[in-house]
Amino acid sequence: MKRAHLTLMAAACTLLAGCGSLVPPTEKIAPPLRQDFRPGMTPINLPTDTANEWDGFFADARLRKVVGIALLENRGLRASAAVVERVRAQHRITEADRIPDLNAGASATRQQVAGGATTSSYAVNLGLASYEIDLFNRLASLEGAALSRYLAQQQTQRSAQLSLVAEVSNAWLTLAAEQQRLTLAQQLRDSQQRTLSLTEQRHQLGAASGLERARARTAFEAARGEATRAAAAITQARLALELLAGQPLPDDLLPTTQGMEALTALPALPGGLPAEVLLQRPDLRAAEQALQAAAFDVGAARAARFPRLTLTASGGTRSPELDGLFKSSTGFWSVVPQLDLPLFDGGARAAQVEVSQANRRQALATYEGALQSAFREAADALAVRDSLAERLDAQQAQVAAAAQSLRFSEDSYRLGGSSQLELLDAQRQLATAQQALITLRLAEQANRVTLLRALGGRWAAS
Repeated sequence: MKRAHLTLMAAACTLLAGCGSLVPPTEKIAPPLRQDFRPGMTPINLPTDTANEWDGFFADARLRKVVGIALLENRGLRASAAVVERVRAQHRITEADRIPDLNAGASATRQQVAGGATTSSYAVNLGLASYEIDLFNRLASLEGAALSRYLAQQQTQRSAQLSLVAEVSNAWLTLAAEQQRLTLAQQLRDSQQRTLSLTEQRHQLGAASGLERARARTAFEAARGEATRAAAAITQARLALELLAGQPLPDDLLPTTQGMEALTALPALPGGLPAEVLLQRPDLRAAEQALQAAAFDVGAARAARFPRLTLTASGGTRSPELDGLFKSSTGFWSVVPQLDLPLFDGGARAAQVEVSQANRRQALATYEGALQSAFREAADALAVRDSLAERLDAQQAQVAAAAQSLRFSEDSYRLGGSSQLELLDAQRQLATAQQALITLRLAEQANRVTLLRALGGRWAAS
């Protein structure tokens, strides 16, 4: 009779366990976005080889090494990696709740009773402690939510890596630009010094006034001060780079005064770049996993309103003699099923379902907003990139024209055909044009890094 009851109970548990999940289905998210970043162009199919991620993005070997050092040594990245490990451990704890908890024990008791007699008792047992039979997938939903949060944290970690790569790249490029500015400031200082020497010679010969000599010295001292400021800016830029890298950097890994156009390499992006490439961004994948976790939370909250069946069982052997501990007549066992039927809780469980549903709607809105923001970031970066090539060409032409104008002014000033103000103005125009060219080249390289980050570190949909 007892065996029949146990068989009937096992069959009922199997039947109830097949009741299905209460997790709401995840609908396809389609926020109102264009199909590509540049309207009017036909989308194309891009290659899907993304194994290298951003490793092949940088043309300069020194920059690649600095990025690699930062990925290993940056303290902020280490902290985010620890968070990933913590969330993974939390998922393992939740996963373990679905597995029976078995405990083994052994005991020996010897005591004296009335009359001076002593008794002994030996026991060995194996117990199953309050194992919940997941009738309505409550535990499965909790495990699914924990797994989704772990996957979301993984993507958050990758997003932190990508952000660090972008920050290190920009800091390295900024250092390169500051070195170029120092070279330019030193060249301007030397030019102003030559002009000052020439003006003093002319003053001694009576061909230049004291006012002209004072102007020449003022321009020279200003250029000397700018060169000193540029040298200090290099030190600050290097310290900022080393802070991101997590350690001091040797000189052979730092940029030189070569042109910044050779520091990064970006494949030519087609006009019809599809917006689907955004879905590979780690922050969007993290938001998607957070949305999935919220859906599992709804399923767990719904399942909590239904009956919960737990099972406690134990079995073993007990004997007053140690050598008789494992005889057939010394065994014992017990099975204690317990059914928890929620009858009245003041609406707490129903309110918890509403809370989880509201959290899911919030996660959905957050994901859609993140997708729209990501689209705008990529579109803005592409729009800026479209104009940079022409702006660079125009600025280079302006520098060439200003340099030619300065040569003419210097020759004319030596022969007395132009005034000192014209010479100083020509020097100022050239310096301003060269500074603008350095800034524009830095902006062009920074735009490439922005695209790297905006497109998730890859150039194709995966």
